Amino acid sequence: MKYLKNQPETYREQGRRSPGRWWAVALFWILLFASPCPSTYSQWIEKADLKGPYVDSEPFDLIFLNQSGEDAILKIKPLEGALPSTPLPERGQLVFEFFSGEDERFEVPYSSIEKIQTFNELLVDEADQWIVEKEYAKAFRNLFHVYNRGGKDDPKMVASMMSCLFLDGKENFESGEFELALSIFEDIYEKDPSFQVPGIPQPLVDIVMACHNGMIKKRFDNEDYVGVRKQLGAVIEKYGPTADRLNQEWTTSFLKRSNELLEQARIFAAEGKGREAHLAAKQSDQMFPDRPEVLELQGQLLLQFPLIVVGVSQKAADADPNRIENWASRRVGRLTQRTIIENTGLTDEGGKFEFLNGTIFPADDVGLKYVMELNDQPPGFAIPPLTAFQLSMRLTSFADARSPNYKVAWAKILDAVEIEDENRVSFTLRTPFVRPEALLKLPYSDPDENGQPDQNGFYVLMAEDNDIKTFELNPRYPRIVDRQHPVIVEQVFSSASKAVDQLIAGNIDVIDRAPIADLERLKSAEGVKVRAYILPTVHMLVPKIRGELNHDPNFRNGLSHAIDRRMLVNDVICDGTPVNGCDEISGPFPIGTEENDQIAYAYDLKVRPLAFNSQMGMVMVNLALRAQPPVRPDPIPSPLLVIAHPDSSLAANASAAIARMWSEIGVETTTRELKPGESVPQDQQWDFLYLEVTMEEPLVDAAAIVGSGGIANDVSAPIEQTLRNLSYAQSWQSACADLRRLHRQTAIDLSVIPLWQVKEHFAYRNTVREIGRDLIHLYQNVDRWKIDLTAEEEQQEK
Repeated sequence: MKYLKNQPETYREQGRRSPGRWWAVALFWILLFASPCPSTYSQWIEKADLKGPYVDSEPFDLIFLNQSGEDAILKIKPLEGALPSTPLPERGQLVFEFFSGEDERFEVPYSSIEKIQTFNELLVDEADQWIVEKEYAKAFRNLFHVYNRGGKDDPKMVASMMSCLFLDGKENFESGEFELALSIFEDIYEKDPSFQVPGIPQPLVDIVMACHNGMIKKRFDNEDYVGVRKQLGAVIEKYGPTADRLNQEWTTSFLKRSNELLEQARIFAAEGKGREAHLAAKQSDQMFPDRPEVLELQGQLLLQFPLIVVGVSQKAADADPNRIENWASRRVGRLTQRTIIENTGLTDEGGKFEFLNGTIFPADDVGLKYVMELNDQPPGFAIPPLTAFQLSMRLTSFADARSPNYKVAWAKILDAVEIEDENRVSFTLRTPFVRPEALLKLPYSDPDENGQPDQNGFYVLMAEDNDIKTFELNPRYPRIVDRQHPVIVEQVFSSASKAVDQLIAGNIDVIDRAPIADLERLKSAEGVKVRAYILPTVHMLVPKIRGELNHDPNFRNGLSHAIDRRMLVNDVICDGTPVNGCDEISGPFPIGTEENDQIAYAYDLKVRPLAFNSQMGMVMVNLALRAQPPVRPDPIPSPLLVIAHPDSSLAANASAAIARMWSEIGVETTTRELKPGESVPQDQQWDFLYLEVTMEEPLVDAAAIVGSGGIANDVSAPIEQTLRNLSYAQSWQSACADLRRLHRQTAIDLSVIPLWQVKEHFAYRNTVREIGRDLIHLYQNVDRWKIDLTAEEEQQEK
């Protein structure tokens, strides 16, 4: 079929010269059918070819020819301004261009056209069908598209959109999706408060109130009492007297529920269930604030059961304050155990190390001899007692390979230990070391016969029930005058965000690790404070790929290039909100933050984080796969890789995102969550290990991560040599040089694959006092913690 093309002037001239109209029409159909060409046939479509959805396709119009045109359907470019009037003219021709053709103009007599259907009409017809099928979201998308393509001035179109929205809201309401239904109905109400769907007599504002009622009931049933009151207050403020009935009904329900919770709290208190009594009393106050009888009971409970609930997202299977690679173990370890020397902060030269039982200082000018002097321990001071003899035995035990506390770095440099008097012990080194006290963060005693450490901390674990751990004041220490010593309850939540919800609701008092994505929500919450730890966590992958690929640098490099670190930091870690201190890194050490950059002495800023390049990653991976024996022109199929990660939501989300990126370049990857307390899998069924490391002092902590004694123990000889040099560092200058060299070496051989640094935060309600600031450990000042239900602002801590 071939239309007369590129000759509009000739056609019109022929029409004027003709004595009648009939032969022009005949000429058109002769040209139409006499000279078929494939390009024209391709524009003639069947009804079966018209398949949606159309909204994402390029706009087009349709011409339906009548019987004289064999009922053909022509797909053409939108006529827009050239669209003829309705009904179509009896004479003349329609000029158009085919949809997929070149810029060639065609003509067809109006007498041969049955109808013209515009793209907007096509979208509306499709929307009507979707409304019948209750696909309201799809229908509204079509209608909104028509609205933006010239339909905004058509009252019928606007009414159709509103009706579609209403039907969508009605279906959501009937299925219990009140929040979604409310967003729809309120949008309609704001546009037209008098809007009413034919056949539904109920006023729109009543429907809005019904949605609010459903949402409040759902929150009420889920014991979100703070959210309930906030929502009701917002409704009253927005709708005024219109919401009076809703307000009266729920105020009565709130008072009734508050009385029930108050009675429950009294019963729990009589049964000695302090945690349950506190929670019921808090919820009673949330339900109906500032009732005198509730405040009185809360005061009594505070005296009878002083208690602070700490929400955590990682369960500690064991306790060890020195496990820098396990957040939960390190947290609980600081609560229940003390070490002879502890890191309490940062100085211009790394950590601030304090000898709990006295002081430690150099006894000569060359740094070979040090003295540890015992002070008289004040009565009631919660520090394990230590004699000069016990101290000397501990110092020698740490250098004894037969001891469970053997520390290789200490054994390398220790020469002799001497008891000078009953309060004074000295030790001599074989060679000067820049920070020997950093090596002495060690326990006061050996584990018992079951391998359990001595609970010599300020608190001890008293009870454990599923996801609840209860810690109380260590009975070996007397109570300190004017200190509250509240019971500490750790409650494990399935995700950190759920703990955030409970903190904002007032059901718990502290969160040990606030998600970066929830920081703004926490900061804006009433009665909640957010503070940053002074040490960030450093995140990395430790490769231990099964098979020959473990030794191919191209494979590791390719996988490392395929990780979009910047995107993951922005979207997965920070959820789109940039946070100072959350950055990509190029090595296994912290880069520090604007407030605390002292910890960055090990980081080499000259080494830039590896840029994301998935194409290069794919090429390098394929090179590695081709090189596997026997060498072949085509790569062998990639093995399934497994990323093992700790049981934290951040590590799980990041590992899953990395697995998807690797799968996109042809390396199928899955993830595996480790058991609570497990940092390294006990089996060999993994290829990469995701680590979250809180590095307190890179000078001594580097060897715990990289090297023959570390987690990443498959390292090159140059790295081992650098670690040996570091263990004998005599000055900060040489120590920093060795650490930065180690940074560069790991960046080259990828014995660890660095990812990012995260600035960690904790959050608490302002009823918890003296929790401290600039903390390394959450429980660093737990001996001073107290709970005070008054709303006064916390005094500035020293």
